[in-house]
Amino acid sequence: MPSIRLSASLLAVTLAAVPAAAQRRPFQLADLSGIQNVSDPQLSPDGKAVAYVRSRADYATDVETSDVMLVATADGRAIGSFAGSSPRWSPDGRSLAFMGRRDGRGGLFIRDLASGVERWIVSPPQTDHWLGRSPKNWAWSPDGSMIAYVAADGAAPVRNGGPQVFSRIMYKTRTGFSDNRKTHVYVVAASGGTPRCLTCGDHDEHSISWSPDSRRVAFVSDRSADPDNSYENDVYTVDVGTGALVQVTKSPSAEFSPRFSPDGRWISFEGWVRPHNTKDSPSEDQHLFLVDASGSAASARPRQLARRVDRRLNESTWDPSGKHLYFSAADHGGNVIYRVSPTDDVVDTVITGRFQARGYSLDAAGTTMAYIRSDDVHPAEVFVADADGKHARQLTNHNGSLVAGLMFQEEEEFWFDSFDGTRVQGWVMKPAGAVPGRKYPTILVIHGGPHGMFGVTFTPQQQYLASRGYGVVLINPRGSQGYGQAFSDGSVLNWGGGDYKDLMAGLDAAIAAHPWIDPTRLGVTGISYGGYMTNWVITQTHRFKAAVASASLSNLISFYGTSLYTDLIEAEFNMMPWDNYSLLWQWSPLAHVAGTTTPTLFIHGEVDNDVPITQAEEMYTALRKLGVEATLARYPGEGHGFRRPTFIADSDRRMVEWFDRYLR
Repeated sequence: MPSIRLSASLLAVTLAAVPAAAQRRPFQLADLSGIQNVSDPQLSPDGKAVAYVRSRADYATDVETSDVMLVATADGRAIGSFAGSSPRWSPDGRSLAFMGRRDGRGGLFIRDLASGVERWIVSPPQTDHWLGRSPKNWAWSPDGSMIAYVAADGAAPVRNGGPQVFSRIMYKTRTGFSDNRKTHVYVVAASGGTPRCLTCGDHDEHSISWSPDSRRVAFVSDRSADPDNSYENDVYTVDVGTGALVQVTKSPSAEFSPRFSPDGRWISFEGWVRPHNTKDSPSEDQHLFLVDASGSAASARPRQLARRVDRRLNESTWDPSGKHLYFSAADHGGNVIYRVSPTDDVVDTVITGRFQARGYSLDAAGTTMAYIRSDDVHPAEVFVADADGKHARQLTNHNGSLVAGLMFQEEEEFWFDSFDGTRVQGWVMKPAGAVPGRKYPTILVIHGGPHGMFGVTFTPQQQYLASRGYGVVLINPRGSQGYGQAFSDGSVLNWGGGDYKDLMAGLDAAIAAHPWIDPTRLGVTGISYGGYMTNWVITQTHRFKAAVASASLSNLISFYGTSLYTDLIEAEFNMMPWDNYSLLWQWSPLAHVAGTTTPTLFIHGEVDNDVPITQAEEMYTALRKLGVEATLARYPGEGHGFRRPTFIADSDRRMVEWFDRYLR
């Protein structure tokens, strides 16, 4: 019988001590430039150093800049840094490959760590495929002689301003239109030279992994008759010398992230079981599987691992001994790192606590782990621990002075029984400097997805609301990940139903437990699905005095035909729209807009193809026609998630000013 064991990492690891709150000041928008985002920690083969990425907003150039940083694992001592991203150690630990730009030429470079000399290797043409920017799309061969990568077959065509003609469903990218190039697996010598295509043809390939003998590359590809209308990403291998292909899995659903076992006998992968899913925020949690790498059992069902972890599994990787597969999963607002034994399916909880841990890597001996950790009052930093989670310690402190000088607010956890008895989790943040006995306006913030999750991680927007004197309520309604498959399925066929009732019940519970919340001065906001729910909320109740809907949906019928993710509606409602237009209209906020009185600000990127700006335009127009106060803020060149630092700050400023106008 599979079991789950807890490691000593349950013991808390405290972050750097900070002064008392009285010595701090409230967080301001100008402080956004001081936040250093830490990601992608890569432990050196000998375990003595960590390379990672530090990013920060540059308001002078209005872009986010990234540097590769190196620190010693023994004491956190800085070893060096250089401009770039996505660092990966050579197997001998003497070099770092990275993505960067030098002298006007971008691409993949290799830096010799002893001399600091950098060599350009290749400039992979970027792909617009929905899996094209996967972090598993380039890798060193285990013998260090080659680098495999995924790239489009040729440079993007030059557009001359003429008509763009399409004859496929997936003709949009996240902020533009597809150029119809295919994406393939290439190899190039680590010393440089001419790349060689291993899989060129009429299909797209992604998410690569080397075999331990450096002779094969595993990848995923949908080779069905119509990949735009399919979810059949199967695992394949290609022989680097001969180009011979082997299909390893054959499934009506999708597989991702194939990883060879250290002995080369097995391939692990993440995937779904249901044949109909969606490429964006599926309701089905991802699972972990194991299959014979030879492909001889391609028609057989792969073996599922870690079944008892009823969560959305991702970030899977083998330890060098082959005794464990590591993975992470969202859980009750945290993000936990686990490992499972492929032989007996015993699961160990490796890193867990009141924080989110993710983005981990192991050294070549499999004895040390580096990972990213953040919580509600600490931006992400690099931590290291033993491979079993013991002896965890903080390695970097890029944001230490920021945390020491600012009044960040902690999230207070609460649970409540919703309308049907379902247990639901939420958090409350007090306004900065709250005075006992005084009441404060409070904002209900709704997460996206629909299968996203709030939790104990640092979120500047929420801290900014609290710093401006607002309470913040966060709730994970049914449909959220991190609570099991049944809970994640809770919003399917029922957008705006049980999830809306959970939100209202949670807000009522927060008000009852916290007398400082002023129930007469409530606001609501959310992004993406949170924007949809914001639009839905204001059509169902008058209890909110102001709303801010970002990247929001309003009309599920028109959304289907204009969004990049047409399959989202198909998967969430288990039908094609024309099978039951009335059902989609029933759950569309626009259908219930008559009688709405809540002043609403709409924030939207003009080239958002995930949720086209027409969704905001429809709701905005309806409110204005009804005489309701409404403003539409359009951001040129921005998609579903804003990239320009000045636009991020501007949208946060407009949000707070809108709430100030109606809640003060």
